[in-house]
Amino acid sequence: MQIAVIKEQKEGEGRVAATPENVRKMVEAGNEVLVEKDAGIGAGFTNEEYVEAGGKLVSHEDGWNAKLIIKVKEPDPEEYKYFKKGQVIWGFQHLASSKPTVEAMIKAGTTAIGGETIVKDGKLELLAPMSAIAGRRSVIMGSYYLEAQHQGQGILMPGIPGIEAGNVVIFGGGNAAINAAELALGMGASVVIIELNDDRIKFLEDKFAGKKFRAVKSNEENLAKEIKDADIFISTILIPGSRPPKLVKEYMVKSMKPGSVIVDVAIDQGGTVETIDHPTTIDDPIFVKDGIIHYAVPNQPGAVPRTATMALAKGNLRYLLEIADKGINEAIKSDGALASGVNVFEGKVTNKGLADSLDLPYTELSVEESSVN
Repeated sequence: MQIAVIKEQKEGEGRVAATPENVRKMVEAGNEVLVEKDAGIGAGFTNEEYVEAGGKLVSHEDGWNAKLIIKVKEPDPEEYKYFKKGQVIWGFQHLASSKPTVEAMIKAGTTAIGGETIVKDGKLELLAPMSAIAGRRSVIMGSYYLEAQHQGQGILMPGIPGIEAGNVVIFGGGNAAINAAELALGMGASVVIIELNDDRIKFLEDKFAGKKFRAVKSNEENLAKEIKDADIFISTILIPGSRPPKLVKEYMVKSMKPGSVIVDVAIDQGGTVETIDHPTTIDDPIFVKDGIIHYAVPNQPGAVPRTATMALAKGNLRYLLEIADKGINEAIKSDGALASGVNVFEGKVTNKGLADSLDLPYTELSVEESSVN
């Protein structure tokens, strides 16, 4: 199969969908691998490394002629013109926040696989390492913007002997939340996680027993109460394939201390904070509203592209080889985890959460009568 590694267009995005080692393995498996020139520069991988691995350097336009397109993030609007029937686009798509992208895929008859919706053994297998990075980085960036020169409160998050450390409140108790909590607790901060599931609350309490930690039941009253005392508030709520509701209301944000920081980890899926009406960028990451610093970068792992690329490329490889070896139809039939990642199949929306979020027709995934092999 002809596979293309496409350079990311999103501002500040340095990740690349395949390392030179991944390219080598795909070539050894009998595939032709096109690599857009400079696709890996942001992650520290040179054009020469990709050529030595067996890749063929091409332009952006020529790369999009391939059968299997592998990216990190969703396509940019300028790339819609390259969509075509029979093409498979792989990446962390987060399509619930981009109806025009989905509509362009429907029109072209394209297939889109979102790594963020792949579920294996009940876990979001490919999203997990990106969530870990985003969770940890949220604490780092929150601490940075608490400093006075960034309009923050002027708090040193770890504190010092005799001076109390900061308070981190995390909404949601999943993988991103755990990673954020571990780093914040390691810095000496106090941490509260607001979580809905009782079993998960017990798990969190056991995991962080003996530390400056509390887990509380998620409801509007507790959320409003805890957010008032947060120096850093991190929302990690993600519904795979769907846009989450705006659970963090404006009145809650207005109750926070001036100079506090909000970080919405899942803004790439729409986010949960009512006062965040647009994503920001790695180059221009914040805005201040109601005296509160809002950090709303949708591709946080893109700021640490070397680490993030190595993590995502490690997880992607087996699925990419499976698609290339069997063709998309047989790969989907034989691998339920891969099938769970199919958001759009031949121009039909096959992820119900995505269809509902965007008010588009839903079609149950079926490859029995597909024309694409």
